[in-house]
Amino acid sequence: MEVFALKVRVKFEKTEGMRFVGHLDLMRFFQKAIRRADIPIKYSEGFSPHQIMSFGAPLSMGVAGLGEYMDIEIPDDKKITSKEAVERLNEVMCSGMKITKFLQIPEDSKSAMALMDTADFKAEFKERVEEVLIKNAVDRLLLKDSIILKKISKKKKKNRFGKFEEVETESRVDIKPFIYKLEPVENGVFMNLSQGSLNNVKPAFVMDFLAKEGLINAEKYGYYLYRLDMYTEEGKALDEYGWEII
Repeated sequence: MEVFALKVRVKFEKTEGMRFVGHLDLMRFFQKAIRRADIPIKYSEGFSPHQIMSFGAPLSMGVAGLGEYMDIEIPDDKKITSKEAVERLNEVMCSGMKITKFLQIPEDSKSAMALMDTADFKAEFKERVEEVLIKNAVDRLLLKDSIILKKISKKKKKNRFGKFEEVETESRVDIKPFIYKLEPVENGVFMNLSQGSLNNVKPAFVMDFLAKEGLINAEKYGYYLYRLDMYTEEGKALDEYGWEII
């Protein structure tokens, strides 16, 4: 008898020391957590079955996430309520990890990674920075006609002797059209940035440009980066496509 599966989107927070855990280790963490929490999950077929799960775009090392997503599938004959799943998972989470939602999504829904188009970020300075300094730097950056990011890439190329050697190439990209929102907040900066596969703007790049516009001391003191949530091209958060399992 064929067992059907429900698609589920899990929303979680990754903060504190867990922001230094890489993507592959995060996957292993969830594989173990799901087993410990006894969450029914569908496995792949074949000689080496593994849990079917996928994540939204990985966070850069050191960036905390308040709106992260993981998609899994659960067998239809072993349905679990959203409330029970959240409680069970949070019982086995470590410090810095918290499950906030466990939602069923449409059967034909694309993965969180494929849906993601933009994301909200917040940079919070470690030292107190005057509000006027932050506002002036943001205003000056937004007044620019273009914000040119230089990218250095390395490629292996055959030389005239037939041996491969690394060659550096430089490209220039105007990232201003992909900074959709940039504004000062209390002791920090809020950003809504393009996160598509082609035009992906890292918040650290924006902070580097702001340092050149008057926030050099703030850059020196350092800041904490948070990804607040992810959105589709329609402007909806990824959890808006799901519903509670009752």
